[in-house]
Amino acid sequence: MTTMFDYLKRDGRKVSTLRVGSPSEDLRVKCGELIHKASQALHTPENYADLFQYGPHNGSLAVRNELAKFLSEEYGDKVGCEDIWVTAGASQGLACIGNLLFQPGTVAFVEEPTYFIGLTVLQEDYRMNVIGVPTDQDGMIIDELEKMMAEHLLTAPVPAGNKPFAAMLYCIPTFNNPTGSVLSAERCKQLIKLLRRYNVLAFCDDVYNLLSYMGDRPPFQSPPRLFSFDDKTDPDYKGHVISNGTFSKILGPGLRLGWMEVPEHVGRILHTTGYAKSGGCFNHYTSCIVSTAIQMGLVKEHLAYVREVYYSRLNSLCNALDEYIPCSVTYTKPQGGYFVWVVFPSEVDCNKVYDVCLNKYSVDFNKGSGFSSRGQYKNCMRLSFAFHDGPTIEHCVKQIALAVKECFTA
Repeated sequence: MTTMFDYLKRDGRKVSTLRVGSPSEDLRVKCGELIHKASQALHTPENYADLFQYGPHNGSLAVRNELAKFLSEEYGDKVGCEDIWVTAGASQGLACIGNLLFQPGTVAFVEEPTYFIGLTVLQEDYRMNVIGVPTDQDGMIIDELEKMMAEHLLTAPVPAGNKPFAAMLYCIPTFNNPTGSVLSAERCKQLIKLLRRYNVLAFCDDVYNLLSYMGDRPPFQSPPRLFSFDDKTDPDYKGHVISNGTFSKILGPGLRLGWMEVPEHVGRILHTTGYAKSGGCFNHYTSCIVSTAIQMGLVKEHLAYVREVYYSRLNSLCNALDEYIPCSVTYTKPQGGYFVWVVFPSEVDCNKVYDVCLNKYSVDFNKGSGFSSRGQYKNCMRLSFAFHDGPTIEHCVKQIALAVKECFTA
């Protein structure tokens, strides 16, 4: 079989990577064992007829009930079964909302920096007018966003019908990709007020929310997601936030299974589209298997295990950065997610470091410039601690350090 990452082993050459945002091989094997157990439990003759039928548009009620209970417990905050739409992964969730609710040319505000593929989707696939919003260690700077909304939404098209929003805000407010930041509770409250005032939909890629390492030891608790601040009991509530989740980061991306929490009026729009009507549930079969795994307690057990593994690997990465990088760098150790965002002195061009590191030392990483709508952050890199074990992570950082020395130190 082949995968997206076959380039890591090609032509007799092995590349070690701090680039890949995917569970490591050992964790994917454990995922396979989990799915095998759940599939055996589910695969009985009385289940086959419904299991291989078109599923309900937003997903089986039994699946959504199990998922809502699981998420409510892990988030420490109630998740409503009625809000959930089962998806074929977080990317499909963004494709669904971007295609169905917005026109080309619509303004899309994004964090600077932001997830590079999300940026490509908005700019190239949907031809949206992308506006970068400055961030700091507490996430998006809401005062700056307010200025940009006032400037860019004065001439926005009048929302109507199946296009009910004036603009989109694409954001990763919890354990941000690439910076690892968490939007503070105070900023979440400010942001909800802005979304309502300017009628903007916040599409939150909440793909790392369950991977929290907050506190000194397990069990780790996830921070509240932005969706929970858009309170249905508020007198001015209309529903301006979508929470887009996935099993890719906690189980395996090959499952292509995720979920969205959507406001009721967005759910009504989705129900009317041919896109949803034609295929039924976007991933009915796999959602039934994972729901069974949740019911059996396998996903909760696996999630607890991967949190501990990733926390250990995060420590390995930060320790290696402190020990081996030959110049002054800054980074904030994240409290969750997959990535560490490393900022080098301004004279360091990580594009050059990358070329030397890959071609000479057989290690790759993500260049910071790919995370900007304006080509900024050339002196930055994003390093993943999810894909390799601690010793391999340390090896990779040593090779990056050699490349930095070769490029930029006397």
